[in-house]
Amino acid sequence: MLLKLFNGKRRENTMYWTGRCDGEEADVLRIHQVVKKMTLDELMEQKVEEKKICFVSFNSEEGIRRNFGRLGAAEGWIHLKKAFANFPVFDPDIHFYDLKTPIDVVNGDLEAAQYELSMTVSMLKNKNFLVVCLGGGHDIAYGTYNGILKYAQSKELDPKIGIISFDAHFDMRSYEKGASSGTMFLQIADDCEREGRVFDYNVIGIQKFSNTKRLFDTAKHFGVNYYLAEDISKLNEFNIDPIIKRNDHIHLTLCTDVFHITCAPGVSAPQSFGIMPDEAMRLLNIISSHTKDLTIDVAEISPKFDFDDRTSRLMANLIYQTILNHFEVSFK
Repeated sequence: MLLKLFNGKRRENTMYWTGRCDGEEADVLRIHQVVKKMTLDELMEQKVEEKKICFVSFNSEEGIRRNFGRLGAAEGWIHLKKAFANFPVFDPDIHFYDLKTPIDVVNGDLEAAQYELSMTVSMLKNKNFLVVCLGGGHDIAYGTYNGILKYAQSKELDPKIGIISFDAHFDMRSYEKGASSGTMFLQIADDCEREGRVFDYNVIGIQKFSNTKRLFDTAKHFGVNYYLAEDISKLNEFNIDPIIKRNDHIHLTLCTDVFHITCAPGVSAPQSFGIMPDEAMRLLNIISSHTKDLTIDVAEISPKFDFDDRTSRLMANLIYQTILNHFEVSFK
């Protein structure tokens, strides 16, 4: 096991940040050679002006359990970091950091973990980190969004936050009996309505046979802008640019079950008619090419159902390319 319990508490082990070493010269470095593993207090001491990324791990599948999904995503973040570890460093001015200890759900208290995640995201964003949250279940998105909101409200009177989700599901189920990995966007919608904020939720990859009529009706009621998986080839900058332009902060949330089962077998809810990676990457390039404030989370990788870490490798590649595009790294 990569993580062990010590005196009832989770103890960090960063052995996943290992990989091939071709030397110490700048042009052969890989992420595992440069990433800095730090506590939150140590991260708060880093320079504000640097181009920097911080990975935050959400070690939970409690939301999936509550949603009656197949379990296995709690340690998806470990396999994502293993995939990230060997990627080359193309821009020495980009600094990679990792929050050493994952955020855990203790005694089934998902809500407390989501709150801890939100506080962590907010603090890191105040220090100018590009925050990349690694799950865990898609309930990670509620913590990520609220972290963006806390950060934005400390800067602006009326922050405009746009959610762009790649997902086969709306995740707008009722939460009368408790939150889960299928409720967070209804929770956000209700929060926005109660607090007089705009709910700007955009979903790419929706599957008709994975959402009930009630979910489609709920999405319509809240003005959700959604695109079916079968229509993704029709999307381009004319669909994406308006979302970016009307918001100051973009919450990019990626649920791995949006992808075709052959590309992403290790997910909580495999999709026989999911989207293909090249179509997603085309749209991610449009999203990340803008200079708006960006925060990313990725969810529902289930390593025990994966083959050769195919799903983890896919998601790591997509996020890595999104990061490079966001920081305008050129290969020419």
